[in-house]
Amino acid sequence: MIHILMCASSLKVKGGMVSVVKNYLAYPDWGNVKITFIPTHIETNKYLLVGYFAIAYIRILWLAICGKINIAHLHVAERGSFYRKAFILQTLKRFGIKVILHHHGAEFDLFYDKLSDKRKEYVNKILHMADLNIVLSQRLVQMIKGKSPKAKVEVLYNAVNVPQTNPYNLQSRNVLFLGRLGHRKGTYDLLEAIKNLDGILPADVKFYLCGDGEVEEVKKKVEEMKITHRIAHIGWTDGQQKESFMAQSMINVLPSYNEGLPMTILETMAHGIPNISTSIASIPEVLHDGENGFLITPGDIVTLYNRILRLETDKDLRMKLSRKSYELIKNSFSLEVNIEKLKGIYRKLLNNLDK
Repeated sequence: MIHILMCASSLKVKGGMVSVVKNYLAYPDWGNVKITFIPTHIETNKYLLVGYFAIAYIRILWLAICGKINIAHLHVAERGSFYRKAFILQTLKRFGIKVILHHHGAEFDLFYDKLSDKRKEYVNKILHMADLNIVLSQRLVQMIKGKSPKAKVEVLYNAVNVPQTNPYNLQSRNVLFLGRLGHRKGTYDLLEAIKNLDGILPADVKFYLCGDGEVEEVKKKVEEMKITHRIAHIGWTDGQQKESFMAQSMINVLPSYNEGLPMTILETMAHGIPNISTSIASIPEVLHDGENGFLITPGDIVTLYNRILRLETDKDLRMKLSRKSYELIKNSFSLEVNIEKLKGIYRKLLNNLDK
């Protein structure tokens, strides 16, 4: 049996990293891999967070002392997330435990660039100390190697559950936005496009703005723009409600300025929903402009407007993009494919340990 310690934010925290971890923990066929999940972060004030982490750290230390960890799989972003996982990594390495840093941060480079030279040296050392750094795309390999050239890096794309057949409903009339509401995800650009489209789109086309973040600010902006009649939902969605929204969506729009590899793009593509997103980060490795979706430049509201209008008016194009999206995710980004690769990574690390 391979004993894996997995650490990330609490499953109550919203975001792509936690979505990945939830998928892993819910997967029914890990074979001889046993995962012990210990959350190390929760959204609360800094004093309670310190206590929360301290309790998690004691639990991790006890498992290490008892010899119940073969590999630690640490899901990490930037800022506090990185420093917490770095502290755990340094502890576990003293016990001879293999450690994986699985990078999810969309703003890791921004975080790194603002550090002092001394702190940059510390980050570089941690990246090198990890037995493996997992990144979400080929583009992100250099994010690690450029800072710590001797660091070991491997690509493991995010993955999602994929329905047995393409569930896309060609008669759907809704446009979906799945992501944290705010500037980084391009929410306000989408609102501008909606305002410009209001007099052109049929009255039955509604927009679902699904996410946490700047919920009240977005509601206020919608009222100021006088487009409340176009908006069907503003705020977080999850579980059955999210499934229901996806089942009624003809397009998913994510006009982000900064990303890694968004889970929402993979999830909606798995449901056959054509995507419009931006040509940044790892998105072009999944979303191929004109083939299975559309890519625009961040902030290009005119092209966003045109792409939404084109997809709304062209059913044949929507169906073509839907088929291509579904096929790509099923063949290359399914959870089954991802977990088989991850099992191989675990075995390879342990084999190296045994030599």
